[in-house]
Amino acid sequence: MSTHSLQLLDFPGNNDQGALPYGPRAYIAIKASSEKTWHDKTGKKETHFTVISPGCVSVTEFQHEVKRLIKELQTIEKQADKFFRKEMDK
Repeated sequence: MSTHSLQLLDFPGNNDQGALPYGPRAYIAIKASSEKTWHDKTGKKETHFTVISPGCVSVTEFQHEVKRLIKELQTIEKQADKFFRKEMDK
């Protein structure tokens, strides 16, 4: 299963002879984002944000995006579990 906004970055362990013994590593990375500019509460200063969801105009839309991101994290968790199990078997 693919994700839209987030992704797993996995790096296998280095078991080559003569190389430093690095174990496997994994990160949660931002795969897709947008830059938004808004004003602070005073309205005088611009603030820049990196966002990983579309703009939501209702609580229902916002809840949908939260659930989508939770599903993405659950997918990444499964991918990482599979990755680390595979690395331990080496």
